[in-house]
Amino acid sequence: MRAYFRLVLEYDGTDFAGWQVQARGERTVQGVLGEALRRVCGAEPELVGAGRTDAGVHALGQTAGVRVETRLGPEELARALNAVLPPDVAVRGTDLPPPDWHPRYGACAKLYRYAI
Repeated sequence: MRAYFRLVLEYDGTDFAGWQVQARGERTVQGVLGEALRRVCGAEPELVGAGRTDAGVHALGQTAGVRVETRLGPEELARALNAVLPPDVAVRGTDLPPPDWHPRYGACAKLYRYAI
C-alpha cells in the first residue's frame, strides 16, 4: 500500500551539508532519511521537507512529508526508522496527514533561533 506520512524530525546538523541531497554526494539529512526509508520499506520514497537548511544547522522539529510503499502504520514506521537512522537524526513524531497536506505549503509558521 502506498501511504503518505508526516514526519517530525530532530537532528544535529554538525556533520551534514544541509537538508537537500547534493549532486556532489555530500552527506545530507534528506539523503540519510531517504536511505533509512529504503531500508525499512524496501521502496523508493518521495520525500519533501518543509524547508531546506544550510550545512551545520540543527533542527528540533523539522517537518517532512513522505509517500512510500509500506504496510507499516505511523508508529511502527517511526520505530523502524529510528532503529536504522544514525544517532544524529531522529523521528520524533509521525502521523497520516490529510491527502492535500504539503510540508512546505501547509506550514503555518517557522521558528529560527540563532546562537552565537
